[in-house]
Amino acid sequence: MFKFIAFAGLAAASAVALVNSAAAAANVQVTNLDCEGHPRKIAIQNKGDTAQDLASWKLLSDKPNEVFDLSVVGQVAAGETFYVYNGHLAPLTPLSPDIAGAWIYGWNPSEVYDPSLFVLDKNGTDFIRLVDASQFPWQEVSAMPCPGTLEIPPLQQPATPSPSPSNAEPGAGGNTAQTDGNQAASAQTDGAQSTGARQNVAASGNTTPSSAAGTTIAQTGNASGQVVAGPASGIGVLAGSGGQPLAGHLLPLGLLGIVASAVLALVGVRVLHRALRRQ
Repeated sequence: MFKFIAFAGLAAASAVALVNSAAAAANVQVTNLDCEGHPRKIAIQNKGDTAQDLASWKLLSDKPNEVFDLSVVGQVAAGETFYVYNGHLAPLTPLSPDIAGAWIYGWNPSEVYDPSLFVLDKNGTDFIRLVDASQFPWQEVSAMPCPGTLEIPPLQQPATPSPSPSNAEPGAGGNTAQTDGNQAASAQTDGAQSTGARQNVAASGNTTPSSAAGTTIAQTGNASGQVVAGPASGIGVLAGSGGQPLAGHLLPLGLLGIVASAVLALVGVRVLHRALRRQ
């Protein structure tokens, strides 16, 4: 009997904890609109018991381009109110001017009067919709119409987000496969390079300045695809099929010459010896 009472008490305590945790939640709402003033004013309050991060949340009005990203607000504490002012005389930077410390953010701010910057008018169609866009699909959290607006249309979801293409390096133009400043002749296309990245090169190769032992060397592609290496004066040394100057093969060639000479000498001695024996 005692075990049953203890178990029942534990279950009741767990139920109360679950109810309390469910009650402790954020509840961000649009609480007031001024659709005629300069600037237009939007009041937003977190009526819940916990803070809410507004990263990627948005304010929407009746036109597709009327969007304000609330990520600039960051986290709004429980019970906190902040304002978004729109159009003429809206602050150019976020302000906290009053004693209560309510922040004010500018949406299409301007110091001069420009009716096109207003997103709210008392014309029977304007409204403000608060949307949680931190994940897809977006969720409408709160909405409020301007005076005279009788109906707020349903939220139109954007297209399914797709991965952004990888950003090319600035100035890279069409040269996306460069290695140490050199490219294969077939990978270069002058027309695909931007003006700042354009290089004056022959159609079949690259010209890349380099330095070796204090002497400036220029590599220039010739018509056959071989590399000509030499000093900046243009006097070069013909390279072998491996792309290296023949000077690098002098030692193997010398050894090969010595071996060939020895073989020829041996053959000559044998021929001379046979001729002497026949006599």
